Amino acid sequence: MEDNRKEKRDKYELWASLLEGQSVFSSENLSQANEELQKLSFLWNQCDPPQTDSGEIWEKTLRKIKAEKEAKATASAKKKSALMLICGLAAASVALLFGFVRFLDRADRVEDQKTRMEQFMLANADKEEVKEVTLVVSDKKKIEIVNNAQVAYTPTGQVNVNASKLEEAVASEGTASDGDAKDAYNQMIVPKGRRSMIVLADNSKIWVNSGSKVIYPRTFGEGKREIFVEGEVYLKVARDEARPFVVNTSAFEVEVLGTSFNVSAPKGGARADVVLVDGAVDVKDRQERHIRMKPDERVELDELGISKIETVNARDYIHWIDGVWMLDGKPLKEVVRYLTEYYGQSVCCTSAVADKPFYGKLFLNEELDEVLEAIRQTLPMEPSARKNAVYVE
Repeated sequence: MEDNRKEKRDKYELWASLLEGQSVFSSENLSQANEELQKLSFLWNQCDPPQTDSGEIWEKTLRKIKAEKEAKATASAKKKSALMLICGLAAASVALLFGFVRFLDRADRVEDQKTRMEQFMLANADKEEVKEVTLVVSDKKKIEIVNNAQVAYTPTGQVNVNASKLEEAVASEGTASDGDAKDAYNQMIVPKGRRSMIVLADNSKIWVNSGSKVIYPRTFGEGKREIFVEGEVYLKVARDEARPFVVNTSAFEVEVLGTSFNVSAPKGGARADVVLVDGAVDVKDRQERHIRMKPDERVELDELGISKIETVNARDYIHWIDGVWMLDGKPLKEVVRYLTEYYGQSVCCTSAVADKPFYGKLFLNEELDEVLEAIRQTLPMEPSARKNAVYVE
């Protein structure tokens, strides 16, 4: 045991002398010294790790652990953020697609609604003009009603004429081939010299003037409330912000929420107009141009679209709804021109009285002969000459 200790001690002293540059080797043991030197160099350079303070090692370890945690947290956050972004984009895309589909579907329904109403009108057009106010409840059922009658609809689509219930058989026949009530159309045809009134299922009121037609649903569903007009009507629309009211014509459309206005769109006429009594309306012409009207404004339209905007007294344009026309100095030639249009018969006057101002009132509920006689009574000439001064040609 003692010999082994002495051998190790001699080897360490040899290594120390080599490191300190001391020459302690004899010629006999030079090869041993070279061998020991190689061993020492290997241990020093390859096997002996560098000395590092334990505190520094701990700090490095903690920093590495922290860095790894932060890297994982950042990666997780990026992954979560990317996932949320993808989900958000997917949800937005679905919502956008759904909205676009609904928009197209609504647009199709709107266009279909107007088209169906026009087709209903064409399908029920008589070769001969009707002589009395006629209510069309289906393509097989047409009912004549008295002049100035009020046709009212309940929310369920039941029809009442002058407060009397229309026969249930008639009402059911009108919807038998039309499906749901909201898709079943009725038509009011008012010939020249006649008037009528409609109370729709939403309690909106329509006065229908001489020589006019109106197509409308028996009841209104969700979305826009739409009717189609050919001729002249005055409307008082029941307000419903969730369901705007649209008046369609062949030349333009008028959209409102709740208001009173007059629409004149005669068939084949070169001009049409809208006169606003109160509230606000949006008029859109064929060129998709819009104008928002104010009370006592009149918008005129021609084949190219909106052509004129002017301020008027709106009451002058709706005298016909009461059947009483108050005149305060209007030239007689203008009076007979209006009567020609209203009654559908050519009314003329001689040049001697054409520019005479007319004062008083005319009752449009009466027949044309009675109206003309009322005019003759006011003319400043001999009774024998009055009959030929204003006449039906």
